[in-house]
Amino acid sequence: MVYKGHRNSRTMIKEASFWGTNFVMSGSDCGHIFIWDRHTAEHLMLLEADNHVVNCLQPHPFDPILASSGIDYDIKIWSPLEESRIFNRKLADEVITRNELMLEETRNTITVPASFMLRMLASLNHIRADRLEGDRSEGSGQENENEDEG
Repeated sequence: MVYKGHRNSRTMIKEASFWGTNFVMSGSDCGHIFIWDRHTAEHLMLLEADNHVVNCLQPHPFDPILASSGIDYDIKIWSPLEESRIFNRKLADEVITRNELMLEETRNTITVPASFMLRMLASLNHIRADRLEGDRSEGSGQENENEDEG
């Protein structure tokens, strides 16, 4: 079975989880939680869970409670409050379409951790500084030779 609609391009790992025997859920780089019917892959619910990315989902082992976390500085606890299910299909379709477009735009993009980029930039800066220092010492040697000739 293939469950579609969510986006995983900015972060390396998303957890997909079973919730009970009938549902599959996953976080998304769009900040939503996607819940599908396990047997049909029909998209059943979309929850706005984070301003940026939802990385982790953990269902309660017995009760209909879900914990989610992402890049925001909090963990959210979800439980049903309404008697009937409220699902905005139009909004879900808009989010899914946006996710598909963003996935296509970033298909050839590799995401690397910020710490790696900072180390790489520091190394390049160090190499550049070494080359500049070498150029200065070579330049000062040439000046000395010219002074000796004159």
